[in-house]
Amino acid sequence: MRRFGIACMFGLVAVGGAMGRAAAADPPAVGIVNLDKLFKTHKPFQDKLTPLKDEAKELDKKLQVRQAEFDKVVADLRKAAPGSPEFGRLQQTAGKLQADLQTFIATERGNLQTKEASLYVTFYKQVDAEIAKLAKAKGLKLVIRDQDASFDEKQQVNDLLKTLNRTVLYQDGLDITDDLLKALGSAPAGKSK
Repeated sequence: MRRFGIACMFGLVAVGGAMGRAAAADPPAVGIVNLDKLFKTHKPFQDKLTPLKDEAKELDKKLQVRQAEFDKVVADLRKAAPGSPEFGRLQQTAGKLQADLQTFIATERGNLQTKEASLYVTFYKQVDAEIAKLAKAKGLKLVIRDQDASFDEKQQVNDLLKTLNRTVLYQDGLDITDDLLKALGSAPAGKSK
């Protein structure tokens, strides 16, 4: 019985050692995609964002004009004698301008956000499909989202929280972001097609 136990123990050690060597030789079937890098460096996507950025700048200009108009009426209101017909008229005008400004901001920013969301969703669907193709071609069983991360104390709190809460803490050689950029038809930054 004792010999059988010793033989089983040596057998398990031999099998375990062989499995450990086989597992160590095979790289994990996992890939990492840095979506921050992908969205920031994919030129066709950035080219589609440019008109939205321009539209946002135009919206800001329109808001500044409307805000200046409102500020002027409020300044005139402060100069008018309380209870006078001029004061009442300016008070009504200021109320209407303020309501119009708030409606304009909500509507226009909402429209802009809807356009931007649509652009991101469309591109993300394309990225998702390309990740599936690339993963199959590389024999990957799992692709994990990664993001840009730095521990710069001067960065905004949201960016720091994003870094602290990241999913991937360390990886070496698993990043397929550059391959994905190539597959999507955009060379990674600093590299040619």
